[in-house]
Amino acid sequence: MRGLGVRRGGQPLATVALGAVSVAVFFLTHDLVRVLSLTRRSLNDSVLGDYGTAAAFIAEQGEWWRIVTGTFLHADVRHLAFNMLLLYLLGRRLEHFIGPALQAGVYVTSLLGGSAGALLTLPAAYVVSASGDVALLPSAFVVGASGAVYGVMGAAFVVEYLRGGNPWRDGLGTLILINVVFSFLVPNISIGGHLGGLAAGVLAGFAIGDTSRRRHPPTLAERLSNEPIDTRTRRSPVVVWGLLALLAVAAFAGALAAATTWRDPLF
Repeated sequence: MRGLGVRRGGQPLATVALGAVSVAVFFLTHDLVRVLSLTRRSLNDSVLGDYGTAAAFIAEQGEWWRIVTGTFLHADVRHLAFNMLLLYLLGRRLEHFIGPALQAGVYVTSLLGGSAGALLTLPAAYVVSASGDVALLPSAFVVGASGAVYGVMGAAFVVEYLRGGNPWRDGLGTLILINVVFSFLVPNISIGGHLGGLAAGVLAGFAIGDTSRRRHPPTLAERLSNEPIDTRTRRSPVVVWGLLALLAVAAFAGALAAATTWRDPLF
């Protein structure tokens, strides 16, 4: 089945590529000696300071790229392994129905939504010296692909539901609930990042719509036949990509706005 980037079967190319980028970045940005210890954060401090998602740098110095780059950084190998495992399992499931192009679109939209949520809920983690200089604490930085992965999870739920499936029966709905509860119970996790990514993914899923519908209206021969036919068609690629673009722009703008609250967080 093709159209809208839909591809049945085969390897989840976008999912594997996105995971490969995160893995490659991990080996380029970590102290491998500390990685092997499995007991402490191994991400190089200079990398965290230069590329981690930090509201103060985004709002005060215009370093907007941190909204994206923080997604591809991970604190340690366990952090990376957990996110990449979920990405592969959930991404493969979603990409099976929507294809690699839309899979990448969902991922980007979700990571932007996750960054917006994370920036909105970051603590006021800074100290002011006697001379008036402001120094950020490590907790002022957010890293990890969790928001994007939660978005893939939310989009998979919606797409399967719209196709007539039952995500609850297949365990996807339960997985979402478990992960949301997990976000609230485990310390040092960005609840806003997880929920923001999940919300963006759900909206992206609705933007894509029911991919099981036919690509084109029925032909005259089909209409004249005595066989029952489904006349519903899929949303056009232009509309789908337009909606995803709007979601991505809104999430990016939301992240920029959320960054301005770094001195006085809303939550």
